[in-house]
Amino acid sequence: MSTKKILFMALLAFAVALPAVSQQFDGKTIKEVRIQGLERVSEQLIRSQLEVQAGQTYNQVAISRDIRRLSDTTFFSSIKADATLDGEQVVISYLVEEKRVISEIKIIGNDKIKERAIRGAVSWREGDTFLEDGYDEEREAILNLYQSKGIANTTVDIVVEEVGPSRVRITYMVDEGKKARIRSVDFEGNDALSDRQLRKGMQTKRRWWFFGGKYDEDKFEADLQKVLDKYGDHGRLEAAVAGTEIAYSDSGKGMDIVISVAEGPEYKVGTIETANNVVFDDDEILKLLKVQAGDVHNKGQVQKDSDLVAKGYADSGYVNAGVTPQVTLDKESTTTNIVYRTDEGDLKYVGEIKVTGNDVTRDDVIRRDIFVVPGERFDGTLLEASKRRLESTDYYEAIRFSMENIEENDRFANLLVDVDEGRTGFWNFGAGYSTDDGFGGYTELRFNNFDITNWPTFSGGGQQFRIRLNLGQRRNEYNLSFTDPEFMGYPILFGVDLFDESYEYEGGSDYTQETSGGQLRLGKVLSPYVTARTAVSYRSVNYSDMETGPFSAYYPYIGGDVTISSIWGINRTTTDNSRDPSKGARHDLQLEIAGIGGDNNFWKIDHDSTWFWALDEESKWVLSYRSRQGIGSPWGDSDVIPLSDRYFVGGSSTVRGYDSRDIGPTRPRYGIFGDDESVGGELRLVNNLEIKYKWNKWFRLYGFLDAGGVWLEPSDFGFGDMKYGAGVGIGFDVPRMGPIRVDIGMPLNGDEDQDGPKVHLQGGFRF
Repeated sequence: MSTKKILFMALLAFAVALPAVSQQFDGKTIKEVRIQGLERVSEQLIRSQLEVQAGQTYNQVAISRDIRRLSDTTFFSSIKADATLDGEQVVISYLVEEKRVISEIKIIGNDKIKERAIRGAVSWREGDTFLEDGYDEEREAILNLYQSKGIANTTVDIVVEEVGPSRVRITYMVDEGKKARIRSVDFEGNDALSDRQLRKGMQTKRRWWFFGGKYDEDKFEADLQKVLDKYGDHGRLEAAVAGTEIAYSDSGKGMDIVISVAEGPEYKVGTIETANNVVFDDDEILKLLKVQAGDVHNKGQVQKDSDLVAKGYADSGYVNAGVTPQVTLDKESTTTNIVYRTDEGDLKYVGEIKVTGNDVTRDDVIRRDIFVVPGERFDGTLLEASKRRLESTDYYEAIRFSMENIEENDRFANLLVDVDEGRTGFWNFGAGYSTDDGFGGYTELRFNNFDITNWPTFSGGGQQFRIRLNLGQRRNEYNLSFTDPEFMGYPILFGVDLFDESYEYEGGSDYTQETSGGQLRLGKVLSPYVTARTAVSYRSVNYSDMETGPFSAYYPYIGGDVTISSIWGINRTTTDNSRDPSKGARHDLQLEIAGIGGDNNFWKIDHDSTWFWALDEESKWVLSYRSRQGIGSPWGDSDVIPLSDRYFVGGSSTVRGYDSRDIGPTRPRYGIFGDDESVGGELRLVNNLEIKYKWNKWFRLYGFLDAGGVWLEPSDFGFGDMKYGAGVGIGFDVPRMGPIRVDIGMPLNGDEDQDGPKVHLQGGFRF
């Protein structure tokens, strides 16, 4: 019963008793007015509310008014009045029971749900009146909250403690139990689209072995919208989620989700129009659209078409242009009418490029990676390419572009580039293993935003400086590298590398190669996607653990000790992400000519292209195809390309399922007897087809088909010599530790000694 009802009943009882009491005390003087039961409320405050005072004549109606007035203060849960005789005078006593106030609320035992979420679910609040009849409602509110998060085994105890006069402390003691895993996600009412189609793209997924199956309410709500978007892409513009049901197993460890949908009718596009467009005529806009009249209305593609038109405006300098698709439904004919309304804005030219947020990096370092030029009109494609270019440097944690209008000249706008700088100096050390290199450890000091002239911080100039030491089972490497992307103020890249390394080959070859030397590099950015380069390289090569006599398999191909070559190359990259691409391509073409000094004369041309295709909207499935070709030939006084520069195939980076260098021409180790040794060739062809599934941010699944071959001379080429391998792999990209990948490859047409699967492992750990 509520407090108001209790007070009403008290007043009613008092009013009924008034006639009897009145006869006993009528005409008598009030000697004293007492207040009993106060603990927290001030007596002075209460007396200020009383009409009845000592010295007055007894008046039952005045007492009733006092009780009503005290109840209005909301301080009390119970109020009574009592009158007694003291001689010939009357003593009036007001008997009150103060309401208990919640002075503190504590929540303990909650790990999986934040405290503020629990406080938001319950109704008791600190400072509120404590109502004893609220226990069940409070407990139920918390249990419902946990069930909505997929945690069905929760129990809640509520402890109330007296902590002072009319004050209590409430403690919610939560035992969360284990979170239930999703066993199934099913749909009801879906005829046009299958359960599989609707589940595709949802983050709420059933448990698969020990992976996944966690329920997240926010993700589930987003998934319901994805279901409606999926229907919208199939013309079901009036589809709705009719309801959802979550059922828990008896143990509370499993949950089954059922989503009920109302699909609605299928709509097709009736008419398509444009409005408010002046810069581009109707035909120019309409030919960009993929959704045409007569097609099933695809809600997602209609929005993409709108964005594509807006991009066309931005690429032409109308960077403030907006395009909005307005869709009206004709329910009788189940068709839609689409009007692409444009707000073209004004043609804008680039004013100043203002850079902010760069406390370390110099302004000119940022500006050189921006492809729009002051005085020229804005180009949306160049702005996107500029942002990708800045992101690829890894100098910044965030990059934001915006525009600032110029009041005195509305044709121009300033480009504002705001950056959040990140760490650009790293000292890494760690260990790793790969099938080709064996076990190894390394340490590396790297500065990505180095400035050799900025003593003592040596930072902010956009240069790269790296010192690396690698000691391992098969590879030992010492490397120093310096690169300046804008040498002496000119837009020319300059770099220098010094190296000393040794590698112990195993598999198709069996010897140790020691290489030392260096190179000078120059490069030039030709466009947002194309870079040209050239270099002069010096390499000194020595061999050990090798039979080098005239009967050795390697003897005819060892060549001279020193190679001096010039290198010319061009690269084009259009990938959407440099580390883990889903779309775009990489192309590289390189010519190397040795013979400008040294002991060896040869030329080599190498081509390397990789294409990436996202097979779904979320880019979880990615297909890639890589094709590499290399051809070379000796010239001048040389008869062969030296062993250190010959082509080899087989192993983790070329054709999996085979040992390193296990494909191509071989010779017996000792002339006419001994194990066969790979001697490489002057022509190489390698192709890799791979499909990747991005399970989540860290875990990848792979399937691949490799093909490759090496020929002693180009004239020996024949497709029948190609070797093929296929297999599967898994990859992990562990934060702060590095990528790890394990492939299992099976040779498809190997020789007798090339049977059975091969495990190829690549990875390392950074500390």
